[in-house]
Amino acid sequence: MKDQNRKDCKNAFRQAGAIVLLAGIMALAANHFREDGIALITDWSPAARLEAATDGSNMMIPMEQALAFHESRETVFIDTRSPEAFAEGRIAGAINIPEHDVFDHLGTFMEAVPDKDKVIVVYCEKAPCPLSRELVRLLKDTGYKNARLMENGWARWKERGYPGTEG
Repeated sequence: MKDQNRKDCKNAFRQAGAIVLLAGIMALAANHFREDGIALITDWSPAARLEAATDGSNMMIPMEQALAFHESRETVFIDTRSPEAFAEGRIAGAINIPEHDVFDHLGTFMEAVPDKDKVIVVYCEKAPCPLSRELVRLLKDTGYKNARLMENGWARWKERGYPGTEG
């Protein structure tokens, strides 16, 4: 009787293993042939993860591109650092919306920048800056589809000698 139970148990495990294996193969095949299949190998860099988190719309902007936008004078820069840090130095022409006071300043910002197609570059002191990312997402949710987060922030901008204002 024990031998029969043991055989039945082994058969049950084999069958369960075969079912799991077959289900896995079927799932991979179905994923392969779908237009919107899930990538099995993907880019896990911070920029790629942010892009995925924002429904494929790019959220990051390289510092060199931010500089080009700054030189065109057609971009709004938002500094999310504290008012004290902002007063010490900032990207020339930037406005201050401190990370912890976003909702206090958002209405004023929307009145000052009614053009929802305007390129907006948000930056903080240095990467990573999760609250600045949230501000970009919030701006995108309110219709500013060209809101971006500048890679590396004010510290790197200043290091490179890009245009800034002190005092």
